[in-house]
Amino acid sequence: MDAVVPSCPEWTMHDLVRHLGSHHRWVAGNLDRPPDGQVFDEFVHDPEDVAAGDWLRSGAETLAAKLEAMDPATPCWTWVPFDRSVAFWARRTTHETAVHRWDAQNTAGTADAIAGPLAADGVDEYLGLLPLFPGREVPAAGSIHLHSTDASGEWLVRFGSDGMHVTREHAKGDVAVRGAASDLLLVLLGRKGTDAVEVLGDASVLDRWLEQARF
Repeated sequence: MDAVVPSCPEWTMHDLVRHLGSHHRWVAGNLDRPPDGQVFDEFVHDPEDVAAGDWLRSGAETLAAKLEAMDPATPCWTWVPFDRSVAFWARRTTHETAVHRWDAQNTAGTADAIAGPLAADGVDEYLGLLPLFPGREVPAAGSIHLHSTDASGEWLVRFGSDGMHVTREHAKGDVAVRGAASDLLLVLLGRKGTDAVEVLGDASVLDRWLEQARF
């Protein structure tokens, strides 16, 4: 539990487990909050290291059962302005869990890829949420074409004076980035380097964007 997580070097495995287990419990609490209500803010005490696995599993199973029992269209509190529903949390927590599962396995030495369709949806979600985070400067101009080679998914990211715009289409960009959906997502999130994908064209546009876009 003291091992440093290479993809999140400020965290140990204890920190990773605490973050994800707390996230699951926090989401479960917010499912009961009205869209215009207050965020669930109950403090979660993380367990001793010897009980961390059971604690993490318990929170995940409780949240999964709660999501399964609810209509995805049910209104609830979320932190985004465009989706105040249970469906937002089902999607968000799935990707949060998948990426941190990769972090944990990677810490142990070998990480399984994120399933192609799930990873492609993760790219789509990431591109939709990124503009909500302030203080991230995008290139003043240019475009990036992202192409998943093992699951359905193509995106054109355009930059201009008014910010970043994303469309789902097959189109030519100043730089094209091709690869398995899992690798695309992990590159965008800063978990892998660009050598994990094929980069064609003006790589400097991609590099400038990734400097600001990584989590």
